[in-house]
Amino acid sequence: MRDIKKLVFLCIERFLSRYTDKIVCISKAEYISALNHNIADNTKLNIILNGIDFSLIENAEVKKRSELGIPENAYIVGMVGRISPQKAPDVFIEAARLIKNEIPNAYFMIVGDGEEHSKIESYAKKYDIDLYISGWTDVPYQYMKMFDVAMLLSRWEGFGLAIVEYMAARKSFVATRVDAIPTIVRDGVDGLLVDVDSPALAANAVIKLYKDNELANKMKESAWSYSREYYDIHRVAEQHIMLFKELVNISQ
Repeated sequence: MRDIKKLVFLCIERFLSRYTDKIVCISKAEYISALNHNIADNTKLNIILNGIDFSLIENAEVKKRSELGIPENAYIVGMVGRISPQKAPDVFIEAARLIKNEIPNAYFMIVGDGEEHSKIESYAKKYDIDLYISGWTDVPYQYMKMFDVAMLLSRWEGFGLAIVEYMAARKSFVATRVDAIPTIVRDGVDGLLVDVDSPALAANAVIKLYKDNELANKMKESAWSYSREYYDIHRVAEQHIMLFKELVNISQ
């Protein structure tokens, strides 16, 4: 089914590109994909990397653990994203079982909701995994700032905005080595990258960050500085304005 949907959207993008002056790619991976799939040539494609408003994260008030029934001494491993196949919540919860064996006080959190909510909750109960699911929320940063370590184990990603949010919140993180993610994360410098659908590798990466506090802190600071330089929403806005001005001049 996914292959059929992918083909349909590919055909739509190729058709619409004929009537488009410029196409904005939010990552280098999207740019390369557009070229490889003959959506448009490089004269139509512009790379404007995605970005976030850092002030929203910096000013977000952290949720109190007591409000959510989470022990104060818990080591919180969290993910932000839909509870759907793309974001691989099944891999997250399988990794959680392995992490729990090495970190007894580990507590797991998913900020988001989706069609696999019940499935993930059932798995957690079966294996006695402490899990909190926020459901849909307008204040994801308040939960995210509770994390001790973050994860994004997506099976595919056009960009992976949650990773930049982790960086901005100074969280060490583990993510999958897929699509755009390796172009925004310097593996071993900003965070740790693992293969897709590999709960054991994901768990080992989290355990490594837990045991090596010096490494985790070094990555947090490196990622924060890197994200401020490349993924600020103000830079995104300025680049879009420049593109719009260019298009207006072309049309005159």
